[in-house]
Amino acid sequence: MRESRPVRLIRKSQHGAAPKAQSEARGHPQNPEREIKNVVSRWVQEHRQHAEEFRRAFAGLVRTNGLPSAS
Repeated sequence: MRESRPVRLIRKSQHGAAPKAQSEARGHPQNPEREIKNVVSRWVQEHRQHAEEFRRAFAGLVRTNGLPSAS
């Protein structure tokens, strides 16, 4: 089984105030907390989708091979 490892945050380097000013001018203020929430939310959605696909594939495999269902 996989060993638990600490979470490592990767932050964008800031090369001055110009990139920050440009993003705020576009209406997207840089908020690292919001970015983390978006990444985690996207990961959770993808994980749920993959888990559902796996469940459906496994259920189909069980049905086609005539194995007794787990329900």
